[in-house]
Amino acid sequence: MNKKIFAAVSLVLVFAMLFAFAGCGTTQETEEETTILKRTSDLPTEQLYTVSGDGVTHYLDGEGNTLDSTTVLDKAGTADKNARLLDYYNVNVNALVDGSTTAVVTRNEGKSIGKQTDGEGNSIPYSDNAYVNAAVDSLKKYMLVTRETETTDFTNNLGDALPGAEYVSTLTVNDVESSTCVDSDTTRKVTITLKSPVPQAVIDGNFDKEDIETVYAEFDKAADYMQIDKAATKLEYVNCVVEIVTDIQTDEVLSIKYTKGINVNTVVTGKGKLASVGEVPVCLLYTYTVEYNIDRTNPEEAE
Repeated sequence: MNKKIFAAVSLVLVFAMLFAFAGCGTTQETEEETTILKRTSDLPTEQLYTVSGDGVTHYLDGEGNTLDSTTVLDKAGTADKNARLLDYYNVNVNALVDGSTTAVVTRNEGKSIGKQTDGEGNSIPYSDNAYVNAAVDSLKKYMLVTRETETTDFTNNLGDALPGAEYVSTLTVNDVESSTCVDSDTTRKVTITLKSPVPQAVIDGNFDKEDIETVYAEFDKAADYMQIDKAATKLEYVNCVVEIVTDIQTDEVLSIKYTKGINVNTVVTGKGKLASVGEVPVCLLYTYTVEYNIDRTNPEEAE
C-alpha cells in the first residue's frame, strides 16, 4: 500500500513540475509581447509587430491594444484619430521653416499617367477608340514619365526648398479622408489622405505649385500624334496624399512626400498616323509626386 501511495505522490509531483515549466513558458512569451507593446506612443499607431513563434502580423492602437483586420473605429474614433495625426503632421512639418533647422534638402520629382477609376474602383479606358488607347499606352512610357532631382546647400532657409517660400501647412481635419501612423524601431510614418475631389485652395496651399500649363506641356511631347483641346479640358484633384517620416525618438522630420492626382478630361485630335481617328474624348489620371529628404548632417563636418 505504501508503495502505491508513494508512486501516486511521485506522479502528482511530476505533473506539478510539468505545469510549472509550462507556466514559465507562457510568462516568457507574454513578457516578450509586452516589450514590443512598449514601443508604441500616445498617437493612434498602427504599429506592425510579430510575436516570436506566432507568425502573425498584428497592429496596435495608441494604447497598445492589439487590433485585427476586423477592427473598425466608430465615427468619433476616426475623427479623433485623424485630428491627432493631422496635428502631429502640421506641427512637425511647420517646425521645419521656423529657422531652427539647418539641413540639406534633396527634392525628387516624378510624373506619370494612368487610368481613372469609377466609384467602384474599376479602371476607365482612356477613350472609346482602340487606336488612341494603344497610342497612349505606348507613348506614356516616355511622354509622361519623368524623374528629376535637386539638392540644396546646407541651409536653414528650408521654406525656400519646400513647396513655396515660407511654406506652412494649412490642412484641417475637414480636409482629411483617412490617416495612418506606422512605427518601426527607429522611424514613424504618418500618412494623410485627403477627401476627393480636393478643392483648388487646398492644393494651392499645401502642394507644389503646378498649373494646367504643366499638364499641357506633357501632351506637347506627343504633338506628332495628338493635339489637346485646351478649351475642352477639365481638371479634378483626386488621390491626394501627404506623408512624413520622422525619427521616433525626436520627432524630427526625415522626409516629406506629396502625391497629387489629377483627373484630366479633355478632347484630342489625332495627327500623323492617328489623323484618321478625328476628335476623341479622353480621360486619364495624371499623378505628380514630390519627395523631400531632409539631412541635418553638416557636409563639412562629415568629411
